[in-house]
Amino acid sequence: MIKNLRFSLFATFSLSAALFLSSCDKDMAISLKNENLNNLNVTAIDSLSAVVKTIQMPNIPTAATGSLLVGKVSQPAIGSLSVSTSFRLSPAGITKDFPANSVFDSLNLVIRPNSNRYAFGDTSKVQKFTVHRLTQALETTTLKPSPVGISFPIYYPGANIFADQKFKYDAAELGSIRFRPHMHKIDSLNIRLDDGLGQEFFQKIKNSDVAFNSASNFADYVKGLTIVPDATNTAMVGFKDTLQVTLNYSYIGSDGFRKKGTKVLNMGEKTFQYNQYDADRSGTAFANLSTSKAIPTSETNGVSYFQAGSGVATELTFPALKDFMQEPGIAINKAELEIEVSSSHLGYYTAAPQPILYIANLGVPTSFLTVPFTNTLQTGTYIIGNNTGKPGKYIFNMIQYIRTVNSPDAQNKSLYLSLGSPALFNTGNTSILATQNSKPKVKLNIVYTKFK
Repeated sequence: MIKNLRFSLFATFSLSAALFLSSCDKDMAISLKNENLNNLNVTAIDSLSAVVKTIQMPNIPTAATGSLLVGKVSQPAIGSLSVSTSFRLSPAGITKDFPANSVFDSLNLVIRPNSNRYAFGDTSKVQKFTVHRLTQALETTTLKPSPVGISFPIYYPGANIFADQKFKYDAAELGSIRFRPHMHKIDSLNIRLDDGLGQEFFQKIKNSDVAFNSASNFADYVKGLTIVPDATNTAMVGFKDTLQVTLNYSYIGSDGFRKKGTKVLNMGEKTFQYNQYDADRSGTAFANLSTSKAIPTSETNGVSYFQAGSGVATELTFPALKDFMQEPGIAINKAELEIEVSSSHLGYYTAAPQPILYIANLGVPTSFLTVPFTNTLQTGTYIIGNNTGKPGKYIFNMIQYIRTVNSPDAQNKSLYLSLGSPALFNTGNTSILATQNSKPKVKLNIVYTKFK
């Protein structure tokens, strides 16, 4: 006899709550999908439920992503996230061939929107960026192997600069700009920098100063620049890493007319360009979130979320799934994980469109959910909600994954709902999960055949 059961598994607050709900939760929403229910001999199994926590993934690498991300966003339930970008400059190609009567005009930083014109947050308001001179050299970090053999995160590429690393900079502004981030209309931002620094550059180039002879010499002279968002900003915006610092000068030509010239410093090694994220969750249920402290949904009224850059993810475990998969005479026909989100596809803080599921071992994401029976990364299908209040949802095919829950190494594993490369490293994309009765709306839908 074939029994088609659809298990709607609303997340519980903890393992103990999961066990309690196995006997008395009336919201498990078990429904039978069969045209002729009277002919079915069905035993309802209501002990499968998800334990959901919000966790902080470690060591998010954000160097050399190809995108400069700057800005700040705030959402009442989860706090604010700001991001600045830092980089070195290179004097390659700079020569001292100024016309004899040249005079310094200006020093400008020019940045251009990245190819996808990325923006996240409220772009209707004026934003402010300030440019500062780094006082601490940018350096990459190489993680050390764990003494107990815990693997590196799967997204760790080797020596890098991580999202939470901070490098000191001079509080004095080199320059600033105010603009409305209508990124499809902006060709570039031209930020005038300090004239004193520009004059200094001008004289050093004219005098063939060693600072302009090589990238390493220049990095000793100017350790780098950082672009910082104002505390009142409401959006994050992305720019290409092909920035320029232009040294503009003028002179009187042989024809008696004033002419203009430019020397260009490009960005230095991409290895030393990174985006630095700073989350402020004070006053929210996630204030104590850290890599060593997960936040269960019992402490957040069921709210959980995941967020690029900061490395926040939603952890999912199904404690009773192992016992279910050990039942005799069961053949799984279909298994889907369904996660509803309260973040809309419309507005300023749109839901992240392409989530993935990492498979974490002892709290470290070491692999990812693949398209069943392939080695291809599985991206969750995003089904957009509607304008009448129906939330959007993510769907993952779990048919292969659930067959691994009884393997010897499955005991310490869990799933992390998050984002993959490059969105994890160079966006602020965020999704907040939907809730019902103070529980996140997470469902594991299983269709199976039971043989007698």
